[in-house]
Amino acid sequence: MSQECPNSKICTCRQIRWCKNREAGRLFLWFPIPHTLKKVTSYLKHIAVDYELMPERSGLSLNCQYEKAQEIAFNLTKLLAPRELKETQALFMKGAIQPQLHDFSDMASLQRFIKFGQAEWLLEMLSKERFLSYFQPIVLINDTSKIYGYESLLRGLDEKGDLVLPASILELANEAGLLPQIDQLARLNTIDQFSRYAVSGRIFINFSPTAVYDPTSCLRSTVEAIDRAGISHEQVVFEVVESDNPQDLEHLKTVLKYYRDAGFLIALDDLGSGYSGLNLLHQLRPDFVKLDMQLIRNVHQDIYKASITEKLLEITQKLNIQTVAEGIENIEELTWLKQRGATLAQGYLIAKPNLVPVKTTPQFEDDRSIIILPDNKNLGQLIKQQTQSEKVIASVAQRIRESLNLAEILQTTAEEVRQLFQVDRVIIYKFEQDWSGSVAVESLAPGCNSILGLHIVDTCFQSDRATYYQQGNSRAIADIETAELSPCHLEMLRSLQIRANLVVPILQKECLWGLLIAHQCSHTRLWQQSEINLFNQLAGQAAIAIQQSELYQQLQDANQELQRLASSDGLTQVANRRCFDDTLNAQWQRSLEEPASISLILCDVDYFKLYNDSLGHLAGDDALRQIAQAISAAVQHPASLVARYGGEEFAVILANTDVESAIAIAQDIQRHVLNLQLPHPHSPTSEFITLSLGLASITPTPQLPQNTLIAAADMGLYQAKAQGRNCIVSMGYLNFT
Repeated sequence: MSQECPNSKICTCRQIRWCKNREAGRLFLWFPIPHTLKKVTSYLKHIAVDYELMPERSGLSLNCQYEKAQEIAFNLTKLLAPRELKETQALFMKGAIQPQLHDFSDMASLQRFIKFGQAEWLLEMLSKERFLSYFQPIVLINDTSKIYGYESLLRGLDEKGDLVLPASILELANEAGLLPQIDQLARLNTIDQFSRYAVSGRIFINFSPTAVYDPTSCLRSTVEAIDRAGISHEQVVFEVVESDNPQDLEHLKTVLKYYRDAGFLIALDDLGSGYSGLNLLHQLRPDFVKLDMQLIRNVHQDIYKASITEKLLEITQKLNIQTVAEGIENIEELTWLKQRGATLAQGYLIAKPNLVPVKTTPQFEDDRSIIILPDNKNLGQLIKQQTQSEKVIASVAQRIRESLNLAEILQTTAEEVRQLFQVDRVIIYKFEQDWSGSVAVESLAPGCNSILGLHIVDTCFQSDRATYYQQGNSRAIADIETAELSPCHLEMLRSLQIRANLVVPILQKECLWGLLIAHQCSHTRLWQQSEINLFNQLAGQAAIAIQQSELYQQLQDANQELQRLASSDGLTQVANRRCFDDTLNAQWQRSLEEPASISLILCDVDYFKLYNDSLGHLAGDDALRQIAQAISAAVQHPASLVARYGGEEFAVILANTDVESAIAIAQDIQRHVLNLQLPHPHSPTSEFITLSLGLASITPTPQLPQNTLIAAADMGLYQAKAQGRNCIVSMGYLNFT
């Protein structure tokens, strides 16, 4: 599997190149900033090691054995900051050669270079393929004597033949960049051993998404091994291991699509811990989910674990996803999970992992005497309220991630809050610059008066309460009649039929954007701290939605402006040549789908060079601007485009326009330009600026290229110039049928 090579290279395939400790060579280091170089050179001088600086960037190289290179690198960890270790690049080359272009793919961060040097035992294990696959049965939870399949679990063997558990292997492999090799070897080893034992049922194979760079190339060997072993694709379940924390979700989807397209099933490992959550459920849509063993441990006695697990099981049942409860160690856990609809079971209670897959498992009867949870009504009610609150927060946060419709997000938020706390009215109030404001969003209970859209000028607000809310403070009033409010404030609340209210600020960059307010109209209300906390969290979510919406609008405006700049002529502000080409192409394609004629007018300013030569380019630019405006004013056709075609030439695209209508528009263009009365002292044709125009009309067919229309209009323009200019020549309707 492994081979020694001139330098230490970490590949993404099975080939691993690495150097022995006593091999002589040259260590190259490239540093992120000169300050890092200065620290390293001071250290090398201190230990009397010669080095050579690189002339073009902050870097150095030195001759040493690989063992010495690792010693120096390790000692640098005491001098450099973690970020410096991560951003410093290292390369060890055997011999005295300089690195070539292809060698730079062998570079690694200094941090990884050090870990790679510490992975000698793991490299040895990989080179000799000292790995085993252990198999733990997965059984039907309703009948644990029936084996559904097996999970393959990696084990290593040290030099003495003792087992090495996967935690230490995977941790070092990840840090040293050896995860792709470990991951592939584990997959292939599992397939080879599983096929030898000729057991039935599915095989669950763990895989690390970050270890797979390109599914087509990296996973081909896995699929080929499965086919060679005669294992049907439907029998194989690939488990996404939780520890990966998949930051590149699109890459993970690509990997899973490759497996799914090949007919394999997918499992999401360790649901309920770390990153693996509900968001991944809807993103990946697995066939199985495996409940985290830490969640299963004593689930029958822990109310928090129980609440979470019950909800997860409820969700997976609704989505028709099979669940595997991992790590079951006692009959009470098994019974509790069985009663709540888990599908499959796995754990030491049933069978430990074995090198040879077990073919029989015990059957367990229900323990009906189990008291699942203590009867604590107060705690249960508190948990219920907390769950509902968290559900609202999660729902709002999810909507913000999925939607840019601010009005919809805020309206739904208001409605969910009102229903959760059973208040009469929830509003979102938005301020204007003068501290007046209006009710932008409202959710009402039946029988309560609406104040949606109400504009309020509260002269007391700026002096009494603006600063208070800007500082992030909230205010809960149980009864406005006993709250010692200012007369103007009290009168306003009475007029709106408010008896109690809860007000929390919505802040945008420390500015008070608005308020999230709950009203109790019919009676007083003592607000709970949990309610105030929830309102503050929701106000924070609303602020995120508002900021996201405003940023999106700014982005839209910027994109529109960029689009306008990219498609308009900087001098004349009509469309440019690029926009002309795109529009003609679009109209041509549309006319192919729904046959209709397209007319094109090409306009050329007569003797414009003489105009520039006599009056100057600034006058010429001004004339072109006025001509462009005149042409635009003459062309009022709804599906038209006026563009600067080049220099002093303009083009007009007229969709759904026959040749007669095009001629009439060309005549209007000529009149509008003439009406400008722009003097042209050296024109042989007229004392004013004039245009020559050529036009043509055509109905596109698949056999005709677009330039047919352009060529015909250009021919008309050529003939107009040949006839003395200041005239229109129509090439008529081009019929190629």
